Order: sequence, then C-alpha cells, then structure tokens
Amino acid sequence: MAKVQFGGGVSNMQGSIAGNTFTRTKAGPAVRAKVKPNNPATPAQMAQREKITRLSKAWQGLTDDERSAWDGSAENVKRKGVCGNNITMTGHQLFVKVNSMREENSDATSAATPPGVGDFTDAVFGDNSACTADISDTSIVVPLGVGAAADQRVTIWASRARSAGAKYYKGTMKKVYTAAVTADDVTAGQIEIYTDWLAIYGLLTGTAGKAITFSARQYSEGNYSNPLIFKATITA
Repeated sequence: MAKVQFGGGVSNMQGSIAGNTFTRTKAGPAVRAKVKPNNPATPAQMAQREKITRLSKAWQGLTDDERSAWDGSAENVKRKGVCGNNITMTGHQLFVKVNSMREENSDATSAATPPGVGDFTDAVFGDNSACTADISDTSIVVPLGVGAAADQRVTIWASRARSAGAKYYKGTMKKVYTAAVTADDVTAGQIEIYTDWLAIYGLLTGTAGKAITFSARQYSEGNYSNPLIFKATITA
C-alpha cells in the first residue's frame, strides 16, 4: 500500500479510479490495488437485496405527487459521505431507507407516507455502569432508564468481543436486537440480549476481559434517535 500526500486544494479522496482504490488509514491517506469484493451471498445479504429490489418497485408505483412529497422530505435529510461531506438524499433513497426501517420495526404506516417527526422519550436507556456481559450467567444486558415504557420500539447494535482498549467505530457493529420494550423489561430495568448476540457472534467462552460495544436507539415515525454508546467488559 502506498501513502498519498494531498495538496493543491485536494485534502481527501475515497473510492476507486481504474485499478487503484483510495482510502484513509490510521497513518493517513493511502492507495492500494483495487480488488474484487467478496460476495458470499449469505441469507442476510440476499434478504437485504430482495428488500431493496421490492421497495424500489414500490417506489415506481407511487403517484407523481407522492414521489414529490418524498423528494421534499429528502431535501431536509443529510448524510455523511465517505469524505465527511454532507450529501442530500434523493426521495427514492429516503423511501427505501424509511420503509426498510418500518418493516424491521413492525410499523404499519403506509409506504407512500413520508416520515413524520420522531417522538423520542428522554432516558429510555440507563447508565453505562449497568451494561454487563457475564459468561457464567450467560447474560448480556443493556440497561433501561427512567423514561422506558412498554411498547417503545428500540434497536441495538453490538460489536463482537474485542480487546477492551479497542476503539469503537460503526463498522465493528451488527444489528442484534429490534423489538418493542415489554412490561417485564421495564420492571427488570434492562433488556437481555444474550441469545440475540450469540446468534450472530457465537458463545462468550474464552472472552473474559474483552469488551462488547453497543449502540442503542429508539425508533419512532420512520426515524431513529441519536445513538447511545455503551461498553461492557466481559466477566467470567
């Protein structure tokens, strides 16, 4: 991999040109030979592709006025590009994103309806000190806060067991839990996600002293709240 020093007004470059892929590493910008990405076609990948195809066809079935309404909503939605720049979504992109979230969260809102303003509750989640992962108890707990109530929809992403000093970044996490908070969850003051985490990452055996990082969000009106980041050191 060759390092690149930018100048002349160009401070960053991401993506591929011809046989070269430009990226950013801990040491700074770099360029490497372009490689063909691995395509294992896992069931999860195939399901996601099917969903995108199906929702894209649904977009084509909207009226002109409905598509215009989504285009208008998309103008107010910004996302970060790979170079850190703000990118405005298209109505089609927002339609697929929002209705994908609606399906995952059992939201029966009509697919043609643009998202509303999320009604998020303060303190749905608790303090990081109550976030635990215990091998002997086969337990992984994300704490709930004083604002938690039954039927609130929440989604939790989690990393695999990693070195306790490893830094968090989005690419280290996978979605492990999407459900409505139950009355029993509220009474317990926590959400137990051991089974959900195990289904993706496997047993905790041999991971004592490592840590799991979590990103927890509330869902409302086709939106997720800002993430709360938790970290639990695994105990035996």
